[in-house]
Amino acid sequence: MLKPLITSALLCSISFAPLSLYGQTVPDDQSVVTYDKEYFIKYDPVTLLDMLQRVPGVQAILDANSRQGGGGGGGTGRGGQQERGFGSGGDQILINNRRLSGKANNINSTLQRISASTVQRVEIIRGASSDMDVQSQGLVVNVIMDEGASTSSTFWKVGGRLSEGYLFSPDILVSHNGSRGNLDYIFGVEAKQGQHIEHRLDEILTPDFVKTGDAGRNTDNVNKYLRFNSNLTYNAENGDEFRLNAQYEPGKYRKREPRFTQDIGAARENQNWDEDQTSNKWEIGGDYTKNIDGLGSWKTLFIANRDRINKTAVYENILDNGDVPVFKNTEYRVKKEKIVRSSLTAGIFSNQVIEVGGEAAINNFDKIFTNENFVTNAYVISVNDDVKVKENRYEIFANHTYNVSSKMVLQSSLIGEFSKISSLTVPLVGDNIERSKKFSFLKPRADFRYDFNDRNQLRATVEKKVSQLDFQNFVATYDATNDILRLGNTGIVPEKSWNYSVTYEHRLPDDAGALQVEFFYRDLTDYIELVDFTEFFDANGTPIAQADIDPISKSGNIPSARSFGIKTTGSLRLGFVGLPEAVFSIDYTWDDMDVIDQFSGVHRPFKWKSEHEFTFNFRHDVTDLGLSYGFKGTIKGDSYRHEIDQVASTDNGDLYEAFVEKRIWNDMKLIFKFEHITDRKFTTFMRFYNDHIRYNDLNRFEDRDWRYVREWSLYLQGTF
Repeated sequence: MLKPLITSALLCSISFAPLSLYGQTVPDDQSVVTYDKEYFIKYDPVTLLDMLQRVPGVQAILDANSRQGGGGGGGTGRGGQQERGFGSGGDQILINNRRLSGKANNINSTLQRISASTVQRVEIIRGASSDMDVQSQGLVVNVIMDEGASTSSTFWKVGGRLSEGYLFSPDILVSHNGSRGNLDYIFGVEAKQGQHIEHRLDEILTPDFVKTGDAGRNTDNVNKYLRFNSNLTYNAENGDEFRLNAQYEPGKYRKREPRFTQDIGAARENQNWDEDQTSNKWEIGGDYTKNIDGLGSWKTLFIANRDRINKTAVYENILDNGDVPVFKNTEYRVKKEKIVRSSLTAGIFSNQVIEVGGEAAINNFDKIFTNENFVTNAYVISVNDDVKVKENRYEIFANHTYNVSSKMVLQSSLIGEFSKISSLTVPLVGDNIERSKKFSFLKPRADFRYDFNDRNQLRATVEKKVSQLDFQNFVATYDATNDILRLGNTGIVPEKSWNYSVTYEHRLPDDAGALQVEFFYRDLTDYIELVDFTEFFDANGTPIAQADIDPISKSGNIPSARSFGIKTTGSLRLGFVGLPEAVFSIDYTWDDMDVIDQFSGVHRPFKWKSEHEFTFNFRHDVTDLGLSYGFKGTIKGDSYRHEIDQVASTDNGDLYEAFVEKRIWNDMKLIFKFEHITDRKFTTFMRFYNDHIRYNDLNRFEDRDWRYVREWSLYLQGTF
């Protein structure tokens, strides 16, 4: 890992081609690096996504947005949950200094629908800035669009993905964008079928490591959807701007998972796990910005959305005389959100800017989960968890930016958050359970940026964060991976953390690359993970015998946890070896985590979080041939999961993919991608205990091996 860092440092003294060769400039503001249209001409980009992929360091942001959903709101929380509301953080990709006022209709899906011909320049903003619509301590990509020209173009993309040994999954996208007078518009439709295949093989061992049997499952996930979306922007003559976004997405999901179990010397027993789901999503969002003479800039964002799923899952034994159901789960869930955020930004004195405003978000989450066991030729309900949740959340905030000098910027903010969460639980037996909680938090933040020069920058951030509760934890659900019915808990409170980070960034001369090192520390309270709800004493305080206890775990709060580490990011243009259009990027994170396990009392890392993660990305554009190729990979360290009666340690597999792009005729491009080059996903070694883990009564070991199937994608895209 040290070699790339040492190499980057040594290359600081090497002479590179001048900036004008690459069309990249550093303006008066040393925190901004600008890539003008001239920079991209040699790449013949078709879409905005094509342009951003050529900017060193941006691919990591694109990949992160894809993993997290690319939402237009306040980003995603741990585990991929998209946060409710907009908030002041989130997107690292902005259009004309502002985020896209959408969540389902997010920035990632918009990038491939914006024509490259409508882009004026791309700015890389490092650290705090008063011009941005979000707060970000790291890098932010700001895309500035051309104004005033009447243009029109249609982008199309056809192709799909072939999973080894399975059917071809098609993908068709058509998007029309342009401008007429003061109006810019994008309309798009996409029809896609996604398929994800995994194979799993288990070995079952006694506590003395004697093999007693095998088990396996082949998982075939197929997701189909239609997506209609649009983006409209109107720029008035007086400088006002109004944007409106809309998306509608109906979909279907199907999972087929044949399984088997086989004891040594016995016949194989076959089972089936089937899931079928329909979904329907829609969203409307927009924003309005107005410059008020003598006062400042007023902007308002709004959004309304609805997300509904209806799912049925059936577990069956496959016998010679027919399939016999064992149990069935049904789930009906509706999420709705309405948000309005408004603020006024004004300059005070000659070097200070202040923004004050507020946000209101009304959220509804309704879910019914039913578990039915098949008994004497009929389904009998065993769990019926019907939960309705409503959250009213309000924020008032003030952001202050102080340009201390041409080299130094201090940005501070204070957010007051006030919310009320009400839940109604209708159990299978007994009275309804109603809960109502009010929360209020103050969330300060301070960002400091110091530019030693246009190549060296120091950034520091102190921030208090408060998580949003994942309402999925309020309701029972079935974990099909581990075959566990997990109960809901409406008593969870938000997780709080103090976050500290210091970052040093060095940019090599002549756009040859950059090196960034970040030190971070997080101090968490009310950390959310699985918690022990087992009753070990009866109402009289008498210990319950081991044979009579009922082990229960639910999502809950752990009093405290902490995390600290180092994140290094580097990108290097390979001009010093004669490949000026080749860029190699690396990211490495070491994260030392510590929390007390609620079942065993031992100190351990966070669930499924690796202490080490290394990613790399290589891209080479052979502009004379209209050819691009590259590869990327992810390597993770071991991760762990602790349950009430089991401990799992996972050896994570490496993930690699490669691609080739070739311009074949005018504005047409052929794209080939090879994913899961190595098929191992991960291997998990599990220890199962009888009853509760505290009794240390080992039952068995299981060695589980997950494998991907190799996947090939082929697309043809173009414009007219």
